[in-house]
Amino acid sequence: MSADFAVILHTENQTLKLNNIMAKIYVNGEAQEVSLPLNVSELIKQNNVLQPEMVSVQVNEEFAEREDWESIVLKEGDKVDFLYFMGGGSL
Repeated sequence: MSADFAVILHTENQTLKLNNIMAKIYVNGEAQEVSLPLNVSELIKQNNVLQPEMVSVQVNEEFAEREDWESIVLKEGDKVDFLYFMGGGSL
């Protein structure tokens, strides 16, 4: 279940309204409640992803380009997978 709320900041020169919306997304198959707006880079930090420079990300089964992580804004029900590709084999 999602809950919505707004924070209103009053400053000397302006009033800002920041919307925080709680949403359920799925990260590596596990449900997570997150506060929106949230982009892929922020989600990586929140999840303490090891070696973020080595991770590939899929959002709703589509690979996300690393240069787009800041601009990909997640929404309710999104499925995000953090993937590591490793070489190997046997001789």
